[in-house]
Amino acid sequence: MRVSRFQRWRFLGSLLLVACLHRLSPWARAQDIAWFRLYGLPEVSAGLEVDGSTENDRLNGVTSTYDTLFLTPTVGLKTAGYIYHPNLLTFDFDGEIGWGLDQMSTTSPGYSQNVDEGDQLLRYLAEINLLQEKPYNASFYAAQDHTYRDYGSFETFTVDSTRYGGRMNWDDDDFLSLNTDFGYQDETDTGLQDTSEVAETFFNFTGLNKRQSGQTTVTARWDMFDNTLNFGNELTSMDESVGIADSETFGRRKQITAATGVTLTHSEYAGEELDTVNATENVNINHTPTLDSFLLFNYEYDNLQSATEDFIQSQYGLRHQLYDSLTSTFDVHGSEQESSGSTGSDSSDLYGVGLAENYNKRLQSWGRLTIGASVIGDHQDDTASGGAVTTIDENHQLYLPTSPQYRPVYLNLPNVIDGTIQVTAGGQLLIAGTDYEVVSSGLQTEVRLIAPPSSHLQAFLGASDNLSVAVSYESNSGVNASYEDLNSNLQIRLDLFGHLGLYGRLNWMDNNAPPTVITETLTDLVGGMDFNWRWFRTGAEYEDYDSNFTHYDAMRFYQDFSFQIDHRSSLSFNFNETFYHYSATGDQTLYQFTTRYNVQLWSSLSCYVQGGCESQDVLGTQQIDGSAQTGLSWSRGKLSIRTGFEYNDQSTSAESFTSELEKYRYFFYLKRSF
Repeated sequence: MRVSRFQRWRFLGSLLLVACLHRLSPWARAQDIAWFRLYGLPEVSAGLEVDGSTENDRLNGVTSTYDTLFLTPTVGLKTAGYIYHPNLLTFDFDGEIGWGLDQMSTTSPGYSQNVDEGDQLLRYLAEINLLQEKPYNASFYAAQDHTYRDYGSFETFTVDSTRYGGRMNWDDDDFLSLNTDFGYQDETDTGLQDTSEVAETFFNFTGLNKRQSGQTTVTARWDMFDNTLNFGNELTSMDESVGIADSETFGRRKQITAATGVTLTHSEYAGEELDTVNATENVNINHTPTLDSFLLFNYEYDNLQSATEDFIQSQYGLRHQLYDSLTSTFDVHGSEQESSGSTGSDSSDLYGVGLAENYNKRLQSWGRLTIGASVIGDHQDDTASGGAVTTIDENHQLYLPTSPQYRPVYLNLPNVIDGTIQVTAGGQLLIAGTDYEVVSSGLQTEVRLIAPPSSHLQAFLGASDNLSVAVSYESNSGVNASYEDLNSNLQIRLDLFGHLGLYGRLNWMDNNAPPTVITETLTDLVGGMDFNWRWFRTGAEYEDYDSNFTHYDAMRFYQDFSFQIDHRSSLSFNFNETFYHYSATGDQTLYQFTTRYNVQLWSSLSCYVQGGCESQDVLGTQQIDGSAQTGLSWSRGKLSIRTGFEYNDQSTSAESFTSELEKYRYFFYLKRSF
């Protein structure tokens, strides 16, 4: 009897154990449990890297030559696996190390030097993932790399980088999400003219509370940057912020949406401290299928050392869609701004109304007509006392002068004091004369990115040709007056047969301010056309910018040829021509040409040929850049080869100054895995 009872309990216990193991099997199957296991044998590799260059620098007829050669055999290891169980901890490692020859020689009139020394090459990427299948998970990484990067410009940058950090996440799909990432990264970019190092230590946190009718987001960010140009003085900047934002949906039809946000920011750069408080409110109400209303509110407070700035802006409007093709918007708006500094203070109160009409109509099968028109009328009261007016973090979007989208960007106020201008991007300070230049045009001041970009600026741009910046400055722009101003805008575009587009834009500003008040009147007229057909695109545009602050005429052209020769190869030619004439300061011209050819000869072999040139003449300084690059890649099984040649040339001349930089680079990379 006792034996039978024992057997029954043992049987029930066995069933319970089997049920538990079955329940846990997706997370910890018995065959997957091991204190340490690799996914197969580690992959070992051996390789050879050859990288050499010759650079000729000619300054006012004096030539210096720099030759470099890096010859480095490498060995590598790649492996992956887990500890205890794949769902507990997995790891990946891919790295290679090499020791070789680093040879440099320098020759100039009356001077010669040769340096031969050993060099070490180290690349690796190590990653660890914890509980990757769980709502709460984490990952950590460490990496080092030495590579070459082409941003699509006329030179290739040498990039040495180190980074390490991690991420931690907890995600409940229905309620709460917490995410944080932290780390350190150091990148040194070496270009044709200079070397830039940017080191960043960062921490980011995002908390998200999700609800059926909305969500709340809490953010925190801390960044410290160390920027060094040409191994010179180090520029340190720091940016930290905390914020909270909430969005809600209300109403029986869910017709009301509201978004609220508050952000506190503290920044330090160039020996100065900036504190910012920003609060926003955005409400949208859908009254009927054709009628909406909206309310916008924005408040910002800035404190930059001894200068402060308060800005309040509000707007309420109605948006009505009378027909499918016609939308009307009417709004009332107002703003108050007060600034004070050690030398003076000013305030500006503005209120007014605006009306906008947008028409978009398909014209049977042969065309489409788009018209947009707006008019804004404001009353403005300006008061000022003391000396210069301080403006803090005025936002602008800057394009490289070589970009087809380039347009002069002027600071909002006239009579800017050039030496007070500070430009930051992402909390980091840009360097005047290296990253950007200040160009005066009448009473206005343009902030212009320098092209080709320096290594320091290129690190901010990445593969883009534009950058969001904030500009702080002082200006002698204070006035005491009350006046009305009118701003109207008209845009019209006609597309014909899906190939030809004709367009025009007009921006007109006027006011009744007293003659002693420095305020802008403007007539900006733009007309152009674009055409596309199969592999061909072209366009032309003319602009007449006539302001009491400055005046210029501009003509812009582009021609793009893009051929898909077959499924293995492609060929393109791109041309841009831009002409600016400033009535006060002179002319600015740009000619740009690029071409690219790519072909996949076989599944294992591909090659490319690309290059181009550009010539720009900016207010008496002429610069010509040229580049040619070719290379091929071949891989078969576990053997891969990559080789190529690059040529870069840059010449600059201005009055009695002439400079030419010429560089040849060749490379050969071989790798065999076992």
